[in-house]
Amino acid sequence: MLLALIQPILLFIFAAAIGGLWAWRRQNLQLAFMAIGFALFGLGLVIQITEIPAGVVPNAIASALAYGSGVTVFAIGVLTRAGVPERGFAPAFVGAVMVVGIWYFAAVDYNLMARVYILNFGLGLVLLAGAWLARSLRHGTATDRILFWLVIGLGLHFFPRTILTAGSIVSDGPEDFGQTLFWRTATFASAILGLVMGIGIIVLTMADVIASTQKERDTDPLTGLANRRGLEAEARRLMADPAFEPISLIVCDLDNFKSVNDRFGHAAGDEVLRIFADTLRENTRGHDLLARQGGEEFVALLPRFPAEQALAFAERLRLAVAAHSFDEAAAGLSVTCSLGVVQIKKGETLEAALARADELLYAAKHNGRNRTYAERIGPVGRKGKSPGRV
Repeated sequence: MLLALIQPILLFIFAAAIGGLWAWRRQNLQLAFMAIGFALFGLGLVIQITEIPAGVVPNAIASALAYGSGVTVFAIGVLTRAGVPERGFAPAFVGAVMVVGIWYFAAVDYNLMARVYILNFGLGLVLLAGAWLARSLRHGTATDRILFWLVIGLGLHFFPRTILTAGSIVSDGPEDFGQTLFWRTATFASAILGLVMGIGIIVLTMADVIASTQKERDTDPLTGLANRRGLEAEARRLMADPAFEPISLIVCDLDNFKSVNDRFGHAAGDEVLRIFADTLRENTRGHDLLARQGGEEFVALLPRFPAEQALAFAERLRLAVAAHSFDEAAAGLSVTCSLGVVQIKKGETLEAALARADELLYAAKHNGRNRTYAERIGPVGRKGKSPGRV
């Protein structure tokens, strides 16, 4: 029996390891669900192997509850990672129907073969339902995609394994059942897939930690936008892919920002920067790259956005900032900004594009501030100048 308990012991070890990772990084609630899922599935194996509780009906129901709860809680962990934990009712419903079916064919109309199919197909459906409801993971990070396909593979394996080996069950006796090809295959699969899934979750969690650390390193802590390092790294990726062309670049600088710090203090100045960053987010698309270069200068990199559209966007942003109340920073405070707009040339570096945009920004500042300048389009601003060349 000790040898047979190796499989659940392995699951308990991974449950403890994943639970430890959750305790270390409490914000990853999905790890808590996954750890509980591993532990409950391991408990189901222990119940079947030790035949505790004794008796066919109590043992069948207890093991089904442990198995069903385990995969359901694990599926909820996957849904939590996808940001939709409320959809967990669907896997839970499938798991509940499975347990009812096990009870019926154990206590009412005894049928071991029916229980085998209900249990294994039910477990597979719980995982597949969870994966389907969390299918947005397919378009997430690399770790999200790997987790999604691991769950799909785990859920699908129950069907061919059961169909191919259930025929080896020729007796309803528990002693004979433990010697069948079906049971040996099931326990072997539990060990192998538990090992793969456990290691996979640990590796994916560590990848998340590395990605989170890198994001913190590349993010401006005051505004939540990318910093210069983050801008350079992500811009390099965007500019190397022709699918994102044309790419426009906007450099924006808050006008007379030093006077805000001098009159109202640095706390008010920081609040102005945060408000401007929020305004920038509200007026851009989710996939646009936004960064704070330092001080009061900001950058927006707009993929699949020609210069004409970028000019219109920049002008909307300028007007939105001018119309915005900055009372949160200081009562009666108003802020304006100046912007330079360019379209990145083929083969051009980010530094070269920034230099061109900075020249336009300086021209806008020199000619009165609160203006938008774009190459080959002309100045736009508070005096309503007609288009010309810059």
